[in-house]
Amino acid sequence: MDKRKNFLKRYTRVQWSFFWAGITFGIAQIVYMLGLWVQKVEAGGTPVLKPITVTTDLGKMFRGLETFIYRLFDLPDFELYGKAVDGVASVGGAFVPGIGWPIVGMMIGGFLVSRMERESRSWAYYSPRVLLISFLGGMMFSYGTRLAGGCTLNHLMGGIPLMNVHSFITVFFMALGGAAGFYMLGRVGMAPYFKHQETKSYVCGNDAGEAATCPSNKKGYQNPLYWLGVLFVLAFVSVAVYGGLFNPESMQHLKHGELVEFSKSVDSKGWAYVIITLTAGIIGGIGLAKSGMGTECALVSWEAGSMMTKHDSFYAKLGVPRITRTLMRSYLPMIGLLAHWVVMLGFIVLAWVIFDISPGFEGSLKYQTTAGNLIGGLFLGFGAVSLIGCEIRSYMRLGMGYLNTLVGFMGFAVGYLPFTLLYEQHKEFLSSSLMIETYKWYQFISPDSVAGQKLILALWWVFLLYALIRMLKAGAKNTGVSTTSLLHKNTEDVQREIDDSGKNGNINGVSVPAPAKID
Repeated sequence: MDKRKNFLKRYTRVQWSFFWAGITFGIAQIVYMLGLWVQKVEAGGTPVLKPITVTTDLGKMFRGLETFIYRLFDLPDFELYGKAVDGVASVGGAFVPGIGWPIVGMMIGGFLVSRMERESRSWAYYSPRVLLISFLGGMMFSYGTRLAGGCTLNHLMGGIPLMNVHSFITVFFMALGGAAGFYMLGRVGMAPYFKHQETKSYVCGNDAGEAATCPSNKKGYQNPLYWLGVLFVLAFVSVAVYGGLFNPESMQHLKHGELVEFSKSVDSKGWAYVIITLTAGIIGGIGLAKSGMGTECALVSWEAGSMMTKHDSFYAKLGVPRITRTLMRSYLPMIGLLAHWVVMLGFIVLAWVIFDISPGFEGSLKYQTTAGNLIGGLFLGFGAVSLIGCEIRSYMRLGMGYLNTLVGFMGFAVGYLPFTLLYEQHKEFLSSSLMIETYKWYQFISPDSVAGQKLILALWWVFLLYALIRMLKAGAKNTGVSTTSLLHKNTEDVQREIDDSGKNGNINGVSVPAPAKID
């Protein structure tokens, strides 16, 4: 009985390792793709293996909230996120009213974790300067998604394992934008806030370098912006869920002169699709919230892990928290991302080889390489760091009650507007700046043989598995802890292990003592 209690406490009350969070999100991706598979078969179509994407659905949810407000108060259509014909939303604009069930699911997943751990993150305090930067970061990020044809989830967690050409290019520029954001924002005092997750047991009562979000007599929920953000998110989600479940005529849109369903509603997709994709979002949200796993921190760890090992004192003086320096040296975010890739891509390879269900992300300009991938990648990287994480983490952080994410999410809504209000001009820019038409690297390498393409993707999976093993060994060497600790301990426990040993890691071959804790 005691063993069972300890097991439940371990996996519900405390944070998880990045490795197991990556495995969990990989499972969420598989569940989501199965939902698309079932829906396509039920509709008589041909399924494809397309991982979770969210930002187009996010735009649909903003459009749904907009149309709900103007119809509720009998106002003219604002047409901020889409176009209308005779007062009815039309497919002629950027977005039509709709819902993204994984978005809702990830918020629920974050909320469930806060209940499991008996700790909302509404206590976490962020200074006005940090909140302003988060808002601007949300704007930059959401605009970048429109230029780049998707967010970090789309490109880094889905496009890279599928060998999408435009995703490799986007991620390269995302890395440049993220590195620039990390250093520039560090220089203006943001570095103490660069952390993957906040838990009161670790942050409050630790040394001052770890406790930026826990100053005395200041709580995040005491800021009026917290409650403004909560109201905005509740309205945003409630309207979308109402439209998705009940498909009211007032929230439908015109297509070829006829009313069609609220996008991805139960009526348009069926209960199986809704339940499965919502469940995928909940599973993914739990994995993210149980670790603080994100995409941009994985890129930063890949870029900065070696430098932080060699020049720890520089980053310490910059104000980067000790736990974040350990996180980067250990490559834990990249380990989590690689674990996710291995699980997800393993399923895709098997489904393509055995059932001949091919990978998605093909068939339109959105998945080809344009100048938008270069510019948008820079926006994505810089915006993600400004948000203290990335967009995919934001949904679970909303469920957990993070003040800076509530503010950054309102920035998301504003950041779409340059694209939606100048929709035709952006389409023209993207189409006129097309650089590479081929969708996948394996199509470049083996253009005439599907069997050859399958083999290349399978070999890519083998390489990613090898990279995961090598990254684990490198992280263990950099931090002085075992690979077992990196696999199974959350980051705070890894840091405590290092602190209890009297060393703050193995920096350039020299043991550095950990600072004393405050009372």
